Amino acid sequence: MWYEEKNNNNVIISSRVRLARNLKDYPFYNFINEAQSKEVIEKVTKAIFNERLNSQVCFEKIDFDNLDKIKQYVMLDKYIISHNFIESKKPKALILEKNSNINIMINEEDHIRIQSINSGYNIEKCFEEANRVDNLLEETLAYAFDNQYGYLTSCISNVGTGLRASFMLYIPMLEKFGHIKNICESIAKFGMTLRGMHGEGTKTFGSIYQISNQITLGKTENEIIEDLKNITMQIVEKEQNFRKILKEEKNLDIIDKIYRSYGIIKYCKKIKFEDAINHLSNIWLGIDLNILDNIPINIYNVIMNIQSASIIDNFNIKDKDNIEQYRAKYLNEIFNK
Repeated sequence: MWYEEKNNNNVIISSRVRLARNLKDYPFYNFINEAQSKEVIEKVTKAIFNERLNSQVCFEKIDFDNLDKIKQYVMLDKYIISHNFIESKKPKALILEKNSNINIMINEEDHIRIQSINSGYNIEKCFEEANRVDNLLEETLAYAFDNQYGYLTSCISNVGTGLRASFMLYIPMLEKFGHIKNICESIAKFGMTLRGMHGEGTKTFGSIYQISNQITLGKTENEIIEDLKNITMQIVEKEQNFRKILKEEKNLDIIDKIYRSYGIIKYCKKIKFEDAINHLSNIWLGIDLNILDNIPINIYNVIMNIQSASIIDNFNIKDKDNIEQYRAKYLNEIFNK
């Protein structure tokens, strides 16, 4: 998975592109009935598992509705699916491309949501991968498309290209020095938004933010991606400048906080997710600034694995009261090696 890969960028965690598409002859999500939903699944599935292309070798269909609930929430934690998808009561399906970070949600907010995620600064690769799957589908499917407005979607904010591009950022210094509000106000003028690590309406933990475009109409895909890249790189530069200053000044308060977090993570006996991710964020900064040496740990991979559903799944926990205890156990094992 992308979050397990080595990432040499110390600010940009990941890149993601999502394309929203709908079929021409079917009502959109709010008005589609159960029989029509099943027909959409059948049509999209046939378009993917195309014998002419031998694509059944590349893709696998997940029987999502019959998947264990914990497994579903693990997929949510890993950004494979969305909140809307997991909560939908209508027939739905999930198709994954094997050995890659591409997935297709059928009957989420739109009939089709194609998503590609890659580690670090790889937004062009994400777009190429998502576009490849989109082209494959469009060979046999008729999309809802208007010559004036572009691709038609359930939410008006996605009309046009249907493209949402985003970067996941780790920006502890900008957060510490109170720049987040100013950044949000500045990027909004360019049709961008800054959100929590799981997107719209989610809380921010561990100084991890998601920046993405809000406007999909009136711009081409390439223009959206270029604008996002330019704005993101300005944020990255500011964050790196603050880290450089901190490294030169050797701020004792921050160094103390880093070492305290390191001690807590190594020796805690139970810990909440919010506390754990905030301590891991401090350790991450300490590693980047060479305050903590010889810790070859992929911190974001650890963060992904300490979310509640993953802890329950990994340790086969029956009593949810023990999640904090097993989370601490996992962290102790990782940091005491």
